Formats: sequence, C-alpha cells, structure tokens
Amino acid sequence: MATIPATTLTALFASAAEATRWHRTNLGLHTEISHAGYDWTVISPDGGRAYLAGRRGWGGDESLYIEATGVETNRIVEAAVSATRLL
Repeated sequence: MATIPATTLTALFASAAEATRWHRTNLGLHTEISHAGYDWTVISPDGGRAYLAGRRGWGGDESLYIEATGVETNRIVEAAVSATRLL
C-alpha cells in the first residue's frame, strides 16, 4: 500500500468538502476528486467518519481506507448533504 503524504490527504478532504457532485451507494455518499494525476474516491458513510476509499490512475486502481478527521468529516457531510438535498 502506498504512503499518502499528509498534505495530499488534507488537500483531498478539503476538495471533498467543496464537492458539489455526490452519488448515493450502499456504502454511503461518494464523490470523485481529481488530484496529482489520480482520481480519488471519498465516501461519507451514514453515521461514520468520511474516508478515502481508493484512487485510480495510469497504473491501475488501488483500494485505500484512510479516515478524515472529525472536523474534515463535518465539512464533507455538509457538502454531501447540501449537494444531494432535494429542492
């Protein structure tokens, strides 16, 4: 498994907190973030911390499980709920 620098994780979770396109799956709400040559998947599960679930790039796919902090999760949940709210 690759080591992801803390600065990259911070940037990814900040991007997820600004995402406006979220999709509901059986795992919760998820979004895709493009960063540093990869497409990253961030999932916001019902009742849990948001986490980085994987990345896709030139060399293939890599499954990950890296949790966001509580503060990052709160921001991500706000973005996900706002983006999926029915008007």
